[in-house]
Amino acid sequence: MPKLDDNPVPNIMSLGWNDLVLLKRKLSSSLRNTTQNIINIDTNKLPRINQQIYEEKTALNGLITKSKRNQMDIKAANAELLALSEKISQSKNFLGIMQNRLPRETEDSLLHIVKVNESLIHEGKYRSTREKDLILSIIRDATMKIEAIKAFRTIRAQLQQLESHSELTTNSLLMLNNESQSLQQEISRCKKRIQTLFDSKHQIVAERSGCLSEYNDTSLQLEKLNAQMDLAADQRRRQRQEQIRPVHDMNISTAKELARKKLQSGAKLSLEELRLLYDENDF
Repeated sequence: MPKLDDNPVPNIMSLGWNDLVLLKRKLSSSLRNTTQNIINIDTNKLPRINQQIYEEKTALNGLITKSKRNQMDIKAANAELLALSEKISQSKNFLGIMQNRLPRETEDSLLHIVKVNESLIHEGKYRSTREKDLILSIIRDATMKIEAIKAFRTIRAQLQQLESHSELTTNSLLMLNNESQSLQQEISRCKKRIQTLFDSKHQIVAERSGCLSEYNDTSLQLEKLNAQMDLAADQRRRQRQEQIRPVHDMNISTAKELARKKLQSGAKLSLEELRLLYDENDF
């Protein structure tokens, strides 16, 4: 039996019937396997990889949206921190100036001075207008010093609040920056996963293209093989007919000889026997 190679179509003319049948089984099996591979790619591999790509893209869009919000929060925190820094600087400058202008007296002693001198005015305990003006001047001077002490204390309290707020904003900004870094890393990993999935999809598409090419090649081989088998079948049928005809001719000759002997013996001949004896066409 001739050896069947991987591409048997060019050699089918030299194959016998049994080899052709064996080759057809082989090509039909290959065609079924290729068809199954294509179906598996279309119904399983491609839908699965497309779903994975969709899920990763959805996750990436979510990360990008979150990253944009994070950047807006960072921008707002930076602006807030800048404003706080300016206020802190202004407060410190004010306190620095006021520090050298604060009275040596305590607030309590100044309040006592105001109280005592106001009672003098209310009770009229002054001898002249000039003395009254002097008392009022003392009250004004002490009151201004008290207001300066209060202003200094208020600004200092505000400074403490600003510094506390600034510390909270700085910590919040640090957390936002860490979150931003984490988001960028996750976005990078997500993009890599998507690229890997697309590479896999390209391989699957290439595999499908190869299967389609193999399907077409096998179908063409099978078509040529079927044509060759049809020719071989016709040839085998003609050969069988040629083998049967000599036997048929021999049977007719024997029948004619028997009919001739019956005629010579005077026996009655059938219509068929008469036809065999007198028909000019002996088939």
